[in-house]
Amino acid sequence: MEKNNIKSTDLFIYPSFLKGVARVGSSWGQLDEYNYKLDPDTEAIKRDWIIIGLDIGDSIQKHEQETKKQTIASRSNSCTAA
Repeated sequence: MEKNNIKSTDLFIYPSFLKGVARVGSSWGQLDEYNYKLDPDTEAIKRDWIIIGLDIGDSIQKHEQETKKQTIASRSNSCTAA
């Protein structure tokens, strides 16, 4: 899964300025939009844990890369010191 496609904020719709102005004239809520889900709390928790898992995976990869760089640097330093 790509990190860019998964967002917790996709569960609700952000209002815009123009929609807010148009709502002043809408007495019966005809302009209201809702993003209905069967169980929005479960969906939000699921998305949050997916994002947390992706963040942990990224952190592990960064740590492994830094460790490899440090190992290469220490080997090259030990070779030049001898």
